[in-house]
Amino acid sequence: MELDMKKDIDSKDTISEGTLHEILLDIKYRLDHLEDIEADNRALMVKLIKQSNSIVQFLAQIDIEPQDVGIEDIGFPPSKESKSYDPEKMKHIKELIDEFMDKRKDLQELEKELKKNKDMVTPGQVGES
Repeated sequence: MELDMKKDIDSKDTISEGTLHEILLDIKYRLDHLEDIEADNRALMVKLIKQSNSIVQFLAQIDIEPQDVGIEDIGFPPSKESKSYDPEKMKHIKELIDEFMDKRKDLQELEKELKKNKDMVTPGQVGES
């Protein structure tokens, strides 16, 4: 919206004191309105700067070491060609898993036997095996 504020003045045109006063008051009100808008903008900018500063301070408190992680390192076990692959360690882990699975099977068998002979078991009584 463009305002046409230019008025062609002929030598015959005269501006009365009342009209000049109204024009000046209108300009004053517009300037006051612009000052209010600018004050609101300034207050908003101060709030945004304070918020940004608090975010920067929070992020500065977080101590994270940057790490170079490639896509090949995510979710895959080390390959035999990898330097971190230790066959002894893998063998030991496999033995632990096998031992766990054997004990789990034994416990399942014991649980089945206990269910079968539940009526014969008396709590707190030790018998022969």
